[in-house]
Amino acid sequence: MRSGCLVLFILVFAFVMIGCEGEVGPQGPAGPEGPEGAQGPAGEDGQDGQGVYEFTYLGNGGEDCMHCHMTTVSNWSGTKHYEAYADLDSESKENPYCVKCHVTGWDSEVAYGDTVINVYGPDTTGFDDYWMVETDEAEERRMALAGVQCEACHGGMGPDFNAHRPNISFATHNDEDGESLSLCSPCHSTQLNEWVESGHAAVQASLTPEQFTDEFGRSSCNPCHTSEGFLAANDPAYATYEFDELQSYIGCVTCHDPHSNTYEAQVRTVGAVETVYHPGYEDGDPEVATMDGYGVGQVCAQCHHGRRDADNVDSQIADGYAHFGPHGSPQMDTYIGTGCYEIEDFVYEGSHAHQSISNGCVSCHMEREAIIHGELQDHSFHSFTPDADNCLPCHSIEDFDYNGVQTEVMDKLDQLAQALGYTDRDDFEANFDSQADGVTADERMIAYAMVFILNDGSYGVHNPTYVMDLLDNAISYSATLP
Repeated sequence: MRSGCLVLFILVFAFVMIGCEGEVGPQGPAGPEGPEGAQGPAGEDGQDGQGVYEFTYLGNGGEDCMHCHMTTVSNWSGTKHYEAYADLDSESKENPYCVKCHVTGWDSEVAYGDTVINVYGPDTTGFDDYWMVETDEAEERRMALAGVQCEACHGGMGPDFNAHRPNISFATHNDEDGESLSLCSPCHSTQLNEWVESGHAAVQASLTPEQFTDEFGRSSCNPCHTSEGFLAANDPAYATYEFDELQSYIGCVTCHDPHSNTYEAQVRTVGAVETVYHPGYEDGDPEVATMDGYGVGQVCAQCHHGRRDADNVDSQIADGYAHFGPHGSPQMDTYIGTGCYEIEDFVYEGSHAHQSISNGCVSCHMEREAIIHGELQDHSFHSFTPDADNCLPCHSIEDFDYNGVQTEVMDKLDQLAQALGYTDRDDFEANFDSQADGVTADERMIAYAMVFILNDGSYGVHNPTYVMDLLDNAISYSATLP
C-alpha cells in the first residue's frame, strides 16, 4: 500500500513540474570559457592545422595555390616552366648551374662552371638543399620542387602560410641600386641585359619613373608605352585589375605571360591588327587592311602601327598639326603596304616578298644563332636589333642596303626635303612645321610621306615596293607645284 502511494506521488509531482515549466526551461547564464583545445593534426606538407608548415617552399605543382587560382595554375601547367626540370638531360641534372633555374626554391649562388654548391643560401628547404642528397626524403622533396613553379617567382608560401604575401612586379627596369625589378631576372639575365640595349628600355636613361608616368601614363598612351597599360588592353585577366600608380616600361611581362602557353613563346596575344587609317571604310570592314597570321610577330603589331584615322589625316593635310604625320611607329603599316596618306590619282603597290616571312617582325629582329656558354644555340635577341645574317639564305649581304635600296630612299628623301626648302632630310626632320605660315596643303601631301618613312626607320627594308611608290609619287607631284 505504501509503495503504491509513493509511485502515485512521483507521477503526480512529475506531471505538475512539466505543466509548470514547459518542454524547455529558460537558458541559464554562459559558463566560463573552457581551456584551449589540442592543436589540430598535421596536414599535408607538414601543415600543423594553423597555417604553419615545415617547409618554406611547398611545391607540389602549385597545389596549395589552386584553392584560389585554379585557372592560373592549370594554364601554367601547360608552359615550359612546368617542364623545366624534366626537360634537362641527365648530365645537366648533375650541373648546379643548370639546375638552379629549372627548379623551385633554389637560393644558393652558383657561377657558370661551378660543379658543386660552395655556399648554401639561408633557406634550408628549397631544391638546392636536397640536390645530390641520397635519402628518400630528399628524393620526395626534389619531386615536389621540380620545375619553375608558382613559388619560384612569387616567393615561398611557408612556413607561415597566412603571413605570405606574393612577390608581384610588372616592372623590368632597375631600381636606384641598379638591381632589376623584374621577377624574371634571376634566370633570364641574358635577355634582360639585351633588353637594356633596346629602344624599349632607352627611355629609362632619360626619365625618372615619375617623369615617365607623367609622359606616358595617360589613357591614350598607356596601352603601348607601359606594361600595365598593355596588360589591361590585351589580357582579359587584367581588364579590371587595379595597378599601382607606378607605370612600368615595356618589358618581360608586357609581351610574355608567365602563366600561359596559349601561344608560342608564351606571348600574350597574336591578334590581328587593323590599320587605323582606312579612308572610305568603317572599323571592322573586311576590306580594311589588316596584319594577321604572322605568329608571334603579331604581338609587335599591337603597338607598332600608325595611330591616325582618316579624319585626323585629312585635317593634317588641310590645316597642319603639331604632331604632324602618323604616330612615330608605323612599322606594321609599312610592312603590309598601307597606312600613309596617298596622293589622289597615283598608284601605290603594297605587296612585296618580305610578306612571306612566317613570324614577321620576330624573324628578322630577334631569331638567330649565337655562341652562348661556348655553344652555338638558337636564341631570341631581346635587343630587337636586326642582323644582316637574318637575310640569309635569300640575300648574302653585310648590311641592309641590299641593291642600294636604302641609299636610294635616303637620296629621294633629300630630294623631297630640298623641294620643300630644306637642306636635306635631317634638316627637314628637325625643323619642319606643318602649321607654319606659307605651308600649303600640297606641301603637306609631300611631307606626310616623308614623315611616314622617317618614322618607320627602315629606309625601305620593311617594304621597298610601297616606300618607293610613296617617294616616286611625291616627287612627281612636287614637280607640278609652282
